[in-house]
Amino acid sequence: MTRLFLFIFSAVLFVSCGQASEQRKTVDTINTLIVKEPAAVIFRPGGDKLRSLKSAFGEKGFPSVQTANNATLSEDSTYLAGKGLKIISTSATQLQFIRPNGEVLYINLNHPKYAWEIFLFNGFSDPVKADLTDIGAAYQESGITKP
Repeated sequence: MTRLFLFIFSAVLFVSCGQASEQRKTVDTINTLIVKEPAAVIFRPGGDKLRSLKSAFGEKGFPSVQTANNATLSEDSTYLAGKGLKIISTSATQLQFIRPNGEVLYINLNHPKYAWEIFLFNGFSDPVKADLTDIGAAYQESGITKP
């Protein structure tokens, strides 16, 4: 009788574990930023991403690179705020841009091609990765209209 119970219990446990992974889609809420409206998302790396960049740029040169990029992000942020755009500053490495029809656009900032970044989202189209040295052109390209 005990063997039958253990067999049935094991079978139920096995089946339920297999179904749970298919039914549940988890989102890392700590490292994920969800954007549903027009905004400028300013990414300042932190944690593991910052350590990775420090390793890539080298210990000696990194502080000056970091200072220059943070200064540029601050200037660009001021420009975009002057346009009336919502500014979201984050160190989250996973971005989800959600369109009104529910379509989700994902960006994984852990990829080595990303460092200090600005993404401009008009709420409908794909987000535009801004050229930090020409934020005005990126703003026009994004198609964001004044609120």
